[in-house]
Amino acid sequence: MSITLSPEFAWPILAAAAMGFQLVAIGAGVGAARKKYKVDYPDMGSGRFAAKLNDEDWVAFNNVQRSHQNYVEQISSAQIFVLLTGLFCPKFAGFLGFVYIAGRQLYANGYRASGPEGRRAGAILFNISLLTMLLTIVYSCLKLVL
Repeated sequence: MSITLSPEFAWPILAAAAMGFQLVAIGAGVGAARKKYKVDYPDMGSGRFAAKLNDEDWVAFNNVQRSHQNYVEQISSAQIFVLLTGLFCPKFAGFLGFVYIAGRQLYANGYRASGPEGRRAGAILFNISLLTMLLTIVYSCLKLVL
């Protein structure tokens, strides 16, 4: 069995790479927050350094840190989904990948600015993208075997 990739498969590859760049950029924001609030490693927002913060600063630091940690928790699935979707529908996969990236940016910006409530619009957008990719993968695979 051989797989021939079309030139359009570059779109999901670019989307997967852009997700990696975005993750690093959002992580840099956590680094800046660590410096600003003096929360050293390995404190994840609930250790001895964070315990020294007042409530307002503790919430602000944790909002930045959680927006990044949530991305870390999901990036492997998002990249796999965009690449697998790209095997069947490369342009559509690239589009969905960039929708995911836009949702992630809204999520991070909203979480930093407004806390957990601020992440809602971004979460809806990137979850729609993930679900659409997953359904496309399942549909395309079923089409192959049935």
